[in-house]
Amino acid sequence: MNDSPRNRIRWTGTFADPAIEREFKEACADELKRFLTVSLGVATAVFLAYGLHDAWVIPTIRVRAWTVRYGVFLPVAVVVMLVARTDLIRRAHQVLVLVYGWAACFTVLYIAAISPPHGFYLYSSYAVLFVTLGPFVARMNVVTQLAFTFSTTLMYNALESVHSSDDVRVQLSASATLLSLGCIGAVLAYMLDKAERTSYLQERTIREQVVALDAEKQRSEELLLNVLPPSIAERLKNENRSIADGFEGVSVLFADLVGFTQMSARLTPEELVDRLNQVFSNFDDLVDKLKLEKIKTIGDAYMVAGGLHSREFDHAQAIAEMALAMQRRMRDFSGQFGEELGIRVGIHTGPVVAGVIGKKKFIYDVWGDTVNTASRMESHAEAGTIQVTETTYELLKLFYDFESRGEIEVKGKGRMKTWILIGRRAAGKGTVGPQLLPESERQ
Repeated sequence: MNDSPRNRIRWTGTFADPAIEREFKEACADELKRFLTVSLGVATAVFLAYGLHDAWVIPTIRVRAWTVRYGVFLPVAVVVMLVARTDLIRRAHQVLVLVYGWAACFTVLYIAAISPPHGFYLYSSYAVLFVTLGPFVARMNVVTQLAFTFSTTLMYNALESVHSSDDVRVQLSASATLLSLGCIGAVLAYMLDKAERTSYLQERTIREQVVALDAEKQRSEELLLNVLPPSIAERLKNENRSIADGFEGVSVLFADLVGFTQMSARLTPEELVDRLNQVFSNFDDLVDKLKLEKIKTIGDAYMVAGGLHSREFDHAQAIAEMALAMQRRMRDFSGQFGEELGIRVGIHTGPVVAGVIGKKKFIYDVWGDTVNTASRMESHAEAGTIQVTETTYELLKLFYDFESRGEIEVKGKGRMKTWILIGRRAAGKGTVGPQLLPESERQ
């Protein structure tokens, strides 16, 4: 914020924080180049055109006036304007404009010193004009403006002695005028510089807020996509109503960890959550690789569906690969945890309704008899097996090996014929389906 100590603007016209000062100079460098190119260019052109003024006001010494105007001021002005167009402007801006101002004031004060009385007073007054206009023409800051004012006053007094004026009152009056108007210029310099820096801080704050808002928006998007499919998340943002879609063919998998309940009795809550997180995070990776949709977890149960959005692969085969990979992963976790762990899986394929309901804690869920049947396949499966319905079996029998379990009594469904999924059919033993997982994932 602008009231932060880091953002404080010192009376010298610099930020208290050196890092912000560097940022400010870097941000303003290009604009400062353009400004000085125009302002110093116009000022130089006008100053040189005043050679005609020399010939008219002080014709007797015009050659000497032109010598200092074109021989001293012009080379200095050209060098300053050339350097002002380079990157040195970031570090040397105030030095450059101070040299430019000295050259201009020396020129008019020298001409005043060699002029007759009417020319002396006229050219001396130009120095007063220069010390007042410094902040506007060359963007002098308060320190440079004060240094310019005092050095110009000293220059005036030194060159005034060349004119041999005996009127001390005139000399004091001119010096006082230079100092007073130069101090007014310093106040203007401070106000202009502070206004520019304050504007920069405001723009900087706005940029930071925009970046923060973009980051927060991105984080919100990522969180939303963690719980909802991309198409559903987009619809949820644009539609102020419940979202529900019907799907004719979806494969639903329920999985329950075998042995986890007994293991949890021996673990601290932190250890339990950590192990469960490792297992389910591993399953989440499989879901992403197989382009499936994780629906939810309930305790140590895991639910996933295929065919809801991505139809790049056959959803029944993708779900079968998911189940087999889950079995392999649980064997790995058994060795890692030093516990006898397994998994019981149930799969069924059929029509479902999927969507998002309610106003809080959104979850993308699926409903229908297909979901209930898949859940029954899991609960009635034997530990360590993958039990599928006849519908799913018909979709997979050409690509996978099965073992018939015959008819079993299923709660709420009556007697159903089921099969146990054994694994992928080996090459040379029939039709081999597409490889949905890399070789390393099928070990």
